[in-house]
Amino acid sequence: MIWHAHDLLCLSNRAELITPAGNSDKLPFWVVNGAGPVVVRRAHSLNNHSQEFVPVGVRGRCKAERCAAFVPSTCITKSISPFGLVQTKPWMNHPLRDKHPVLKTLIYLLPLLGSLRRPWGVTGSCGYELATGTSQLGPASDLDLVIDGTQFWSREEAAQWLSQITQISCRLDIQLETPTGAIALNEWTAGRHQVMVKSNQGPFLTTNPWDFIKECA
Repeated sequence: MIWHAHDLLCLSNRAELITPAGNSDKLPFWVVNGAGPVVVRRAHSLNNHSQEFVPVGVRGRCKAERCAAFVPSTCITKSISPFGLVQTKPWMNHPLRDKHPVLKTLIYLLPLLGSLRRPWGVTGSCGYELATGTSQLGPASDLDLVIDGTQFWSREEAAQWLSQITQISCRLDIQLETPTGAIALNEWTAGRHQVMVKSNQGPFLTTNPWDFIKECA
C-alpha cells in the first residue's frame, strides 16, 4: 500500500517505532507510550530485513512534543487521508465550530473550497483534532489545507481563486500537492520565477512542478 504526506496512520504497537537513524531505544518516553495516530512525513521509506518502514511524525500533548520516526508497515492498522477526512464533515459536530478562529475560517471557506472541483483536505493541528477528537488547536493555531494538484493549475487561475478569500480569522497555509511534491499556493500565485517544492527527496526549486522532469532533461 502507498501512503502519502499528511496521512494519519493508526498503529497496533508504538514500541516498534524507530528513529531516523534506525534506533529503537532512543525515542522519548512520550513517543513510545503515547496514543493516537502518527502522521506520514516527506522522506523515503526504509527497507530493513525485507520490511518497509514508513517515515512519520509523532505528535505529543503540546507543540514542543514533535518527533520524527519510522514505523514498520506491518504495524499500520488504518489510515486516514486529509481528502478522505473532509468527506465525513467532522467540523459539523465540533463544540467550538462557531468560536475557534481556525474552525470559523474553515467553515467560511467551505463554499469556496467546494467550487474547486478538486479534492482538498485539512492537515496540521486542525486535521488531527478533527480526525481523533484529541485537543490540538491553540489560540494561535493556523488552518492548514492541502489541495490536489495532480492536474495542472495555472498561476492565473489559482490567483483568481485565492483572491476570493477576504475574511479569515487565523493564518492560512494552503499547500498544492503536485506530482513532484507540494508547493505553497501563495508562492505559486505570487508570480515568482521559481517556487520551492517539498518532495520525498528534499526541497528543490523549479519554475513549473508539473514540468520538472522536462526542465532537468
